[in-house]
Amino acid sequence: MAFPYPAHPRTPYPPLVVNAALTGMVATRERVPHVPLTAEEIADDAERCFAAGATVVHLHARDAAGRPDWRREATAELVVEVRRRCPGIVVCATTSGRDVADVDRRADVLALEGEARPDMASLTLGSLNFSTGPSVSAIATVHELARRMAAAGIRPELEVFDLGMAHLAHRLVRDGLAPAPRYANLMLGFPNGAPADARSLVALVDALPPGTAWAAAGLGDFQLPANALAVAMGGHVRTGLEDNPLLDGEPATNEALVARAAVLGLAAGRRLATPAEARALLSVDPVREEAAAG
Repeated sequence: MAFPYPAHPRTPYPPLVVNAALTGMVATRERVPHVPLTAEEIADDAERCFAAGATVVHLHARDAAGRPDWRREATAELVVEVRRRCPGIVVCATTSGRDVADVDRRADVLALEGEARPDMASLTLGSLNFSTGPSVSAIATVHELARRMAAAGIRPELEVFDLGMAHLAHRLVRDGLAPAPRYANLMLGFPNGAPADARSLVALVDALPPGTAWAAAGLGDFQLPANALAVAMGGHVRTGLEDNPLLDGEPATNEALVARAAVLGLAAGRRLATPAEARALLSVDPVREEAAAG
């Protein structure tokens, strides 16, 4: 039987960008045995993940007691060391409201300069309830963080947990605070957030501003299906112990979770992006790649 219309031409998906979220704000050694907490451990894990194929690393600094450390000096140490070990990797620093809502403390890392300045900074587009308590991001706080990122030349990593947050991204675009090309992490399976299913992911992708590159992440057991859906749909992947402590029922490592994401990509015929390709996708200054390599 002949079809009346020719098949739609297949457009190859782009190389797969893997974003490694190493530590987060909540994980402890008791609950997540392999979570890196000291600056050296975090840099070691970043290096291993880079070797496994990650081209973006999402950093949270911790203090000597293992608690989240919002001070710019703590993040500066991480950024410089990760860049030294992982030439060309895209470095994203957190401005999370999970531990503190005060905008000045959350924005402290945005004042970093030179080789300590991150390429990107996370920007959660609203408040959310987690099982451990609320993460508060008022709309005014989101706009102020976005303004400070723009002033510092740091690109926002939009974190989207539901449709309302995706819609707020359009307001940022309207106000000139989310310049193209944009990048968003779509977070699935979190309490009070979008479910980890294909219908929800498609809805979130469709709700983003046009031309937004996106990656999908899943909480706990939802990490694998969220990553697999993203790979099959032409998106990118966020993985790591910040979101999921287990692999095949056993305590995971960040390196192993990145390696699993790489396998998903290869199974779908998508090779891993090079650091230069990831930086081009996210419109990150390639000069920093050369400086890090030197």
